[in-house]
Amino acid sequence: MKKNRTRKEWVKNLLIVFLAVMLVLTFCSNTIMNMYLPEVQTEAVRAGKIQDSIRGSGVIELNQAYQIKLPSVRTVKTVLVKNGQEVKVGDVLFQLDKGDEAELEAAKNTYLEYQTEYQKKLIGKDYNYDKEELAIESARLDYKKAVRALNTVIKNKKEAGIKTKKLNSVNKKIAALEKSIAEYEQNIAALGDVDEKAAHDELEAKKRTLTTLKNELGDIDADIVTLKESGASQAEITEKERMRRDKAVEVNNMQADVNVASEAVTSAAAGADKIKNYNAQKGKYSKELEEYQAKQAKLTARLEVLNASMSKEEAQAQVTEKEIAWNNLIADYEIKKSEDSYNKQTDDIDLKAAKDKLESQKKLVDELTDTIGKSEVTAQMAGIVSQISCMPGDSTQPDTPLAVISADDGCFNLKVSVTKEQAVKVKQGQSATLTNYWGSDGSAVLRSIEPDAEDPANRILCLEVKGEDIAEGDNISVSIGGESKEYDAIVSKNSIYEDNNGKFVLVITNKNTPLGTRYIATRRNVDILAEDDIRAAISMETYGNDYVITASSKAVEPGEQVKLKE
Repeated sequence: MKKNRTRKEWVKNLLIVFLAVMLVLTFCSNTIMNMYLPEVQTEAVRAGKIQDSIRGSGVIELNQAYQIKLPSVRTVKTVLVKNGQEVKVGDVLFQLDKGDEAELEAAKNTYLEYQTEYQKKLIGKDYNYDKEELAIESARLDYKKAVRALNTVIKNKKEAGIKTKKLNSVNKKIAALEKSIAEYEQNIAALGDVDEKAAHDELEAKKRTLTTLKNELGDIDADIVTLKESGASQAEITEKERMRRDKAVEVNNMQADVNVASEAVTSAAAGADKIKNYNAQKGKYSKELEEYQAKQAKLTARLEVLNASMSKEEAQAQVTEKEIAWNNLIADYEIKKSEDSYNKQTDDIDLKAAKDKLESQKKLVDELTDTIGKSEVTAQMAGIVSQISCMPGDSTQPDTPLAVISADDGCFNLKVSVTKEQAVKVKQGQSATLTNYWGSDGSAVLRSIEPDAEDPANRILCLEVKGEDIAEGDNISVSIGGESKEYDAIVSKNSIYEDNNGKFVLVITNKNTPLGTRYIATRRNVDILAEDDIRAAISMETYGNDYVITASSKAVEPGEQVKLKE
């Protein structure tokens, strides 16, 4: 006994030690696992404002010398400058003879022709798809209607099966009720005509007759007593006694008739009760029969309606037909849109060419209008005259410079290619920020916006750049501020990742476990709405008190467990 108790205590102690070791190993494994988890830094997703800046980069070029040209043929009267001479803005460089207005008139006529051509192209083709979209919507509704009709047919067929089963059950019940009613009618007929009142009347009549006979028998008994007391002859007494015996026989016979009549009354009463019960049951079953016959008529009428609908195969064929018609309209619509898109691009190119030609001619007309009566040519920029290409008496040509002035202001040129949409967000004369220049005196100003000859969909921002440490060939990035807007979700740009499926952020989500809170890096797809140098406004699937990962000790995959940096 003692040995068994010692063995049980030893097993119990061993089990306690085992559980303690497992508990320690569990906590140790959790600690060890945390040692190898990626350590991440996070920041909250917040609302705020972002200035939607236009960013780009280009290569620094030397500031081009300014070529002095005239748009029309003019005769140089006097040259007032020399090579190497420093000039200021507005200084008179050349004096001219009076110009020929015939060239201006020709330029105006050409401008009117270009304007008519541009207006014709501006009208263009009306790419309207209302008719096609209405047809597609109508086909979609027809398809939905066919689907509803198919569902109705399926529902009707199912209901018809249920109604058929119910009708069969009702028919069986009607047959059973009709059989029971027929049986009760047979039972009533078997009982025949039961006249309970006639039997009772007959019994009462026989009872009255019996009473009369009994009274007569009593009178005879009294006569016999009187005769005996009066000393009548034996013959008279004997005659009375014979009369008594005959009357007693009548009484007995009548008593038997009364008994038979009484039994007849009892039998008639029992028969009447049976007929009453049979009629009651027959009436009950007849009423129930009427109810089931009404159900039968209602079910039969409903089945006629259900069975009159089209078959499931016919309804399915109509669905397929309507779906094909709908899809064909969508396909034709997409083909037409694709063809129209190509034609529209061609029209846009032709329209742009016509517009550029018109603007160029307008510029020529304006220049000719401005210079035809102009007798002096002045400097448009300060600098040094590096070249003079004419003498007094020479005729100018539109493509030949009269002189060249080289800038001497430490400025450089920078050309940045941007989209049309970006170009409309900035204006000539707007200041820009050099984002990769670390000097203290760097500056940039947008001087002009020109078409991109290599890509008609883009525009070239021409900036004038200054800076002590800037040299020709440097790659400079600039940022030109756009409109500042309020956004619901703003994060650091280094929290945004991109793969083949698009841009995304990793949001920290919590998962409670028996060993504590686990932190999971969860992917959320995002769209970039606006951005500056360090932040971006995003649209995300859901918003809340979200924290995104901005940095980690090693690469983190979506769904991976991480630990937060202390």
